[in-house]
Amino acid sequence: MTRSLTTALKNELATNDIRPFHLITLGFGTPINITDCSFPLTSSISGSSVTYSTSDFILGFSNFSEQADVTKSSLTISLSGADQTFISVVLNENIVNDAVTIFRGLLADDNSIIADPFLLYSGNIETFSVSESEKDSVVNLGVVSHWADFDKKNGRKTNNTSQQRFFSTDVGMDFSSETVQDIKWGRE
Repeated sequence: MTRSLTTALKNELATNDIRPFHLITLGFGTPINITDCSFPLTSSISGSSVTYSTSDFILGFSNFSEQADVTKSSLTISLSGADQTFISVVLNENIVNDAVTIFRGLLADDNSIIADPFLLYSGNIETFSVSESEKDSVVNLGVVSHWADFDKKNGRKTNNTSQQRFFSTDVGMDFSSETVQDIKWGRE
């Protein structure tokens, strides 16, 4: 993806005092705007002024690479489950396909945002997991780019109603909503 950085960002990158931060929007039923900065930030990168709350619960996100070709890219955002908010949201809401955006920006010496943070990643939640031990709990959100559905065939669903439409006597999908494992259909 081609980046168009502002002159102010380019000038700051040329200095030896680079102070990066991330602005993360998790598009849950009630969107959550968080930052890994040590204090809340307000930015209008999305067209309207949004305040991003500082969050000690951001553990990080995985590396990802950008390609010039049209390909599916993915990353994993790790959040601490110490705050039950994230665990409650992923277990009680349908978060699959919720939008996620990550912007990266730089801070000036006076802690103001240097115009304008750039879009680092945009995608949708494809998977999630909650892992707990005696010492900690972690919520991992698997996020994929919008190209993830590029090869998807529309129209057929893996539920009983869709199956009955084409094969009225086949009851193979009666309990499809109760399975917890990912069934691989076709090519992998």
